[in-house]
Amino acid sequence: MAFFFASEINRRSSNEDSYCQMEIHMNAEAVVKAMVVADGMGGLSGGKYYSEAAVNLWYQELLQTLMSDRFKGNPLDRQIEILQEFSEEIYSKLNQGLYKKGLDAGIKGGTTLSAVIHFWDTFIVSNCGDSPIYRIKNGTIELISEVQNVAEEMVREGKTTAGSVLYYQNKNRLLDYLGKRKECKPYCRLFPAEEIDGILMGSDGAFGDLTKAEIETIFCDCERPQRVIGQIFESARESGEEDNQTAILYVNQEKEKNKKESEVKFPKTDTRQSKKKEDICCYTELPKSKKPLSLKEKLLKNRFIGGR
Repeated sequence: MAFFFASEINRRSSNEDSYCQMEIHMNAEAVVKAMVVADGMGGLSGGKYYSEAAVNLWYQELLQTLMSDRFKGNPLDRQIEILQEFSEEIYSKLNQGLYKKGLDAGIKGGTTLSAVIHFWDTFIVSNCGDSPIYRIKNGTIELISEVQNVAEEMVREGKTTAGSVLYYQNKNRLLDYLGKRKECKPYCRLFPAEEIDGILMGSDGAFGDLTKAEIETIFCDCERPQRVIGQIFESARESGEEDNQTAILYVNQEKEKNKKESEVKFPKTDTRQSKKKEDICCYTELPKSKKPLSLKEKLLKNRFIGGR
């Protein structure tokens, strides 16, 4: 598996997004891989303050959990349960910590946070807010997080449909976020590793108003995974997105490698292989451009031709 990530200001004056990707080697075999994206809100310094603090606190709490005797002294299935419990409980702790930090610093704001932990044969997906997480499987993309905004809530209740005018009017109204006085209600879900070929996650600005089908088309049309995020950002901007753009792509490179190896190779009679390479060096004859010029040729070469 390989990571690709990018974060751009877009048309804003500053970037309020924060993100983190990490690989923690517990021993020679066990590796915990984690991805976090936080989309700050509150304007300029407020949003950046909350998103950075959320990512730092999440990372510190994860390290403490992994280094604890409670985690180390248990079998694999119990360790996965502990990471699930961490993913479910961390949001309440983050929300309280961010609310207190904001009061102490006198800064108003908040942040969304979406996270994915990959450990052995399990993916643990969790989020609070509207920063989406997509699962990639056999070339198709599926939303596996809960987008917590008014527009999606109206769709779930059957009050509108995705893409309608009413939907876009309520798209930026959050139902939940971190850094508020009230309790938050995060979303958490587990997936067997065999059900996931890759993860695509980011701030809502990364995808703009692109539909799942449009994101899927971009992913399938890109020859290299390195170009996927850049193409998604560009397409979102073309559709009118002005917010900061941050995304992480986590893909199985073995599948990409196998796909390339299965491609049809040129036959031996193909002109691109059979054509004799031209000799690029010459030791017996100078190219015309390198031959010494006669006096007449020099005068003609340096003459001025023009008019008023």
